[in-house]
Amino acid sequence: STFALTGFLIPTIIDTLEAKGYHYEDIYPEDVIYRGYGGVDCVEAGGPPAGAGCGGYVVGETVKLLKELNAFDEYDVILFDVLGDVVCGGFAAPLNLAPIYCVIVTD
Repeated sequence: STFALTGFLIPTIIDTLEAKGYHYEDIYPEDVIYRGYGGVDCVEAGGPPAGAGCGGYVVGETVKLLKELNAFDEYDVILFDVLGDVVCGGFAAPLNLAPIYCVIVTD
């Protein structure tokens, strides 16, 4: 969660998309990107309730929106904190965008 960096629960990409009727052109960076501790900009993808859908779909929609907003061009480093214990491959989608990446795993 981004709560540790922002100090509050930020709106998720999915909630924002739903509120705007999935009209990507009506969403601006300030609607989904929030400045956190130390100047770290944060985005919260959100997702379906546990056991009720594919979180990978949410990752795909998040990546699509961030591309639309040109967010990937604005930063030198982008970190994705994703679940690693799922069967859906969508969580790995952001890895396709980077010429270089580092995967960190923990127990």
